[in-house]
Amino acid sequence: MGSASAKTFRLPEGWTLRKVATVLAREWIPPFRAEPAHRAARWVVQPVVEDPGEAGAPLWEAGISTDEYEARLDRPDLSWVIRASAGRGKSTILARLAMNGEQPGTFQMTVSDAAFPPALFDTEKMDEYLRGQGADEEDGLFATLLTSHGFEETHL
Repeated sequence: MGSASAKTFRLPEGWTLRKVATVLAREWIPPFRAEPAHRAARWVVQPVVEDPGEAGAPLWEAGISTDEYEARLDRPDLSWVIRASAGRGKSTILARLAMNGEQPGTFQMTVSDAAFPPALFDTEKMDEYLRGQGADEEDGLFATLLTSHGFEETHL
């Protein structure tokens, strides 16, 4: 389904890592989602910022404005994950996006090497899309979505 090796893409002008994660999770992935089984917990796919931990300044502090908070979410030192969750405690990281410190203006996307939850994607729709894009299984859905929307993969 995907490979754990990172792929590097150029970040187009006007884009932030947060915007890439948000558009992937909310616009580009949903057409490939499977219909939920009757009475089964519905999978939710969402972009989630990873906590910068001790090294980074806090994202939120009492008294900061919404604009300041929004600006902090676009900091280049933050990484984002695309997470799928169903019900309480059941979540799976599908992909991780982080700026590439070695190559300015680029980011790395690492797709989980674990199999995606079976009820998450409609494999027929996904396979048809990948074939239509001329992608092989190694390219995977996430990398193919990026390249088909104009993101350029770079090779070091």
